[in-house]
This record gives sequence, C-alpha cells and structure tokens, in this order.
Amino acid sequence: MDYVKVAKVTDFDEVAMRSYRILARHVGVFKEEDGSFYAIETGCKHANANLLGGKRDGDVVTCPMHGWKYNLKTGTCVWGTGASLRRYALKIEDGCIYISCFPIEE
Repeated sequence: MDYVKVAKVTDFDEVAMRSYRILARHVGVFKEEDGSFYAIETGCKHANANLLGGKRDGDVVTCPMHGWKYNLKTGTCVWGTGASLRRYALKIEDGCIYISCFPIEE
C-alpha cells in the first residue's frame, strides 16, 4: 500500500483535526483524546463539500452545503443517501503522519 506524508504529530498539539487533499479527495486526520489518530474521507457524498467546514455535534458533522449528516468516527451517513465515508489507513513513523493513497477496501 502506498502512503503519503501529510503532517507531523506535533501539528496536532493545538488542534484535533485537519483536512488534506489526497488524489483530489478531502481526507481528514483526527487526533483522539488518548493520542491516537485516524483518517477518514471528509468530502460529502452529495457534492464533495469539505465536511470539516460544517457544524459538528460530537462525532456527527453536518455538510455546510446541503445539510447531509455523517458520523466522522464510523463514516455512516445519518441523513442523506446512505452512502458512507471511506476510511484510510494511517501510520506514524518518526513523528510523521502518513495516510494511504487509496481508501481501505471494506
């Protein structure tokens, strides 16, 4: 699996989430309270708006364009077509965060 370096772990000292573009897709990296990280697609399945620009209520985010809602932990669409967000493999090496170029096949 190919990975791309997107950030340093220290980039998340003051923030818990950031968005990156990987092969024209919005991918969010999230830091958990325990210090672990995960990556998930953050482009709405309706019009590809970056969900991180939307209103967040816990793990659920509302798309800023048309109001679709997704659980950012599971990727499940909780209001809209039902299409889920795809997860990305993430690894940390030498203090750097790497994300897989393609979503995890599920």
